[in-house]
Amino acid sequence: MTSQTLDVFQALDEARTICDQKGSNSNECILAWETVEKIRVEQSQQQQITKRKTDLERYCEIHPEAIECRIYDV
Repeated sequence: MTSQTLDVFQALDEARTICDQKGSNSNECILAWETVEKIRVEQSQQQQITKRKTDLERYCEIHPEAIECRIYDV
């Protein structure tokens, strides 16, 4: 599991615990679930960014000095 996945699971556990203790209509419970949602949105955005990159883009991130990665203005 990645650290982001662990963060989501931790946030879920925390939200459930808070809601059990404070009640499902409490401000603390609502804020805890908003935190879970924010983490999920961020995780989804990171996955979309990762999926859009081509092999060449990933290669150039690691080796920006490579000839294949040079960009010329014409």
